[in-house]
Amino acid sequence: MGGGAPYPGGVPRSINYPEIPLYAFLENSARKYPDRPAAIFYGRRHSYGSLWEQALRLAGALRRLGVEKGDRVALLLPNVPQFIVSYNAVLAMGATVVAVSPLNPPEEIGRELEETEAQTLIALDRLVDRLPEETPGDLIVADAAAYAPPHLRLLDRLRGGGARPPQGSHDFEGLLRGPALEAPVEVEPGEDLAAIQYTGGTTGPPRGVMLTHRNLVANALQSYFWLRGWGYSAKPQPAGWPVVVCAVPFFHIYGMTVAMNETLQFGCTLVLVPDPRPEAIMEAVQRHRATHLPLIPRMMREMLEHPDSARYDLKSLTSCVSGGSAAEPAIVERFEEKTGARIYHGYGLTEAGPTTHCTPLDGAPDHSTVGLPFPDTEAKIVDARTGEIELPLGEEGELVVRGPQVMAGYWRRPEETRRALRDGWLYTGDIALVNDDGFLYIVDRKMNRIVSGGHTVWPSRVEEALSAHPAVQMAAALGVPDPLRCATDLRALVVLRPEHSVSVEDLMDHCRGSLEPHEVPARIDVVPSLPLSPLGKVDRRALQGILDGLQASQRS
Repeated sequence: MGGGAPYPGGVPRSINYPEIPLYAFLENSARKYPDRPAAIFYGRRHSYGSLWEQALRLAGALRRLGVEKGDRVALLLPNVPQFIVSYNAVLAMGATVVAVSPLNPPEEIGRELEETEAQTLIALDRLVDRLPEETPGDLIVADAAAYAPPHLRLLDRLRGGGARPPQGSHDFEGLLRGPALEAPVEVEPGEDLAAIQYTGGTTGPPRGVMLTHRNLVANALQSYFWLRGWGYSAKPQPAGWPVVVCAVPFFHIYGMTVAMNETLQFGCTLVLVPDPRPEAIMEAVQRHRATHLPLIPRMMREMLEHPDSARYDLKSLTSCVSGGSAAEPAIVERFEEKTGARIYHGYGLTEAGPTTHCTPLDGAPDHSTVGLPFPDTEAKIVDARTGEIELPLGEEGELVVRGPQVMAGYWRRPEETRRALRDGWLYTGDIALVNDDGFLYIVDRKMNRIVSGGHTVWPSRVEEALSAHPAVQMAAALGVPDPLRCATDLRALVVLRPEHSVSVEDLMDHCRGSLEPHEVPARIDVVPSLPLSPLGKVDRRALQGILDGLQASQRS
């Protein structure tokens, strides 16, 4: 869709994508920078050369266990060096990665393993208790402390270490002592799957997204050129190469592409943060003088509101990318003031590997938009009912995108694939608009639409209004059917900031002053917390359970 804004300076509109497998990012960086630190884990440095050698050794072990090209291998790992090694070992074998979220309940983990027919699972010893009772095939257990400094490994042993590995499982570190795979398996980048990545499942059951090597190579390069293609930063870059704090989980597509794949291909040093508490992130930035930080809005808020925030020096940061959910402009401005870094925002979804849009780093910042399309990415707004009529600038409708990063389809869901992919266009399910300058603004998820009193209400508008109240930390709005009136009531749940209090009537008055009458909730309830995804989005499926509990207690 056309617009009047010039494309960011130095960013190409089109990229000549190499026909390479995804593991070539680590392989090439290991060849160019064998002694450069690729990963820092609790202060211990692991070079590019050593991680690639270990990936080939693990690939050799996988072959001896019977893994063949096209097989699915599941990873149940946080941001630890074993994730980088395992990920690239699976790809070097020509197999497909299934990165499973450790935050999932055991039944969902079991469903994803069964659905993808993963006969090999690599899991951290601390996470084996998350596994379902029946785990198919070979289980490889990695020691969480194995890549830590010696004094931390000793302390871990004194404390009893992780859970005892199940009988019959394989020891990750023991497998690395075997012979390496002589040469990576040849793959067809545009055809062979690099990953089956499950969607977040905040609005429906998680679906397996099929992403080829070409999809993920393209998206990593698009992101790289957007940030580094013209060398901009809000302040001078220090000498050397970027040091990136990786707190966004690799098992999520955002962390996988932006925090891992992109940085490995560029030869960055990745500071791994497996437990992304605010103090751990700030400590990592300060200790290692990190220059770049992929994050989510919730991380910004938690760092700013941490009681010891003033103790940490985050001025080494030159840039931060925010994604995963909408960011409050006021929070972003405060974070930029604290760090001196330029913050830019991305938009995407698992089905696009994930990024399709990003804000430019030049010009005056606008923290309410998600920016312009990536190189080689087309986008347009179509009517939400049929998806066939392209709408003019400024009108709200469904966002559809097309580009080299768009998925091959959903794993074994042909009907859903046909609905999502039409003539090469990916129907995102997001309601959005494009302004006269071509900038994209996200309104809400199409399926979140509430019809109350004959009017359309988007939950995001209600949530944004409530979150603007100084006492409110977080809010969620949803529609509640009232069968007696054959209508839908608009309800809101809010979490208050620590040491703040406010009456429900004050919140209602606040809504009446900032929303249209049909957008004002019929009822507001204060709750201690809201269910969130790993990237800070409200889990709307779990939200219904909270509301059901409230209604039951109110009836009694």
